[in-house]
Amino acid sequence: MMKHFSCAGEFGTKAGSGLPSQEVMERNDASAKVVRLREAGHRFEAQLRELERQFDAKARELSEEFLSAVDELNGEE
Repeated sequence: MMKHFSCAGEFGTKAGSGLPSQEVMERNDASAKVVRLREAGHRFEAQLRELERQFDAKARELSEEFLSAVDELNGEE
């Protein structure tokens, strides 16, 4: 008589039911969380760059308006 062995539960890959083990599910959840955090970080960086671009454009506009007003005042002398 020959014995048959099942490797279904070895190395934390599958539970006896054929479903992923808790350890694998937790690893997958952690990996998914890392991906979501990276994506959120990329969105944040892109939004921050856009905000900085808008700020710089507005600062240039205000500076030009100020210099124009100074030029006008200096021309009145």
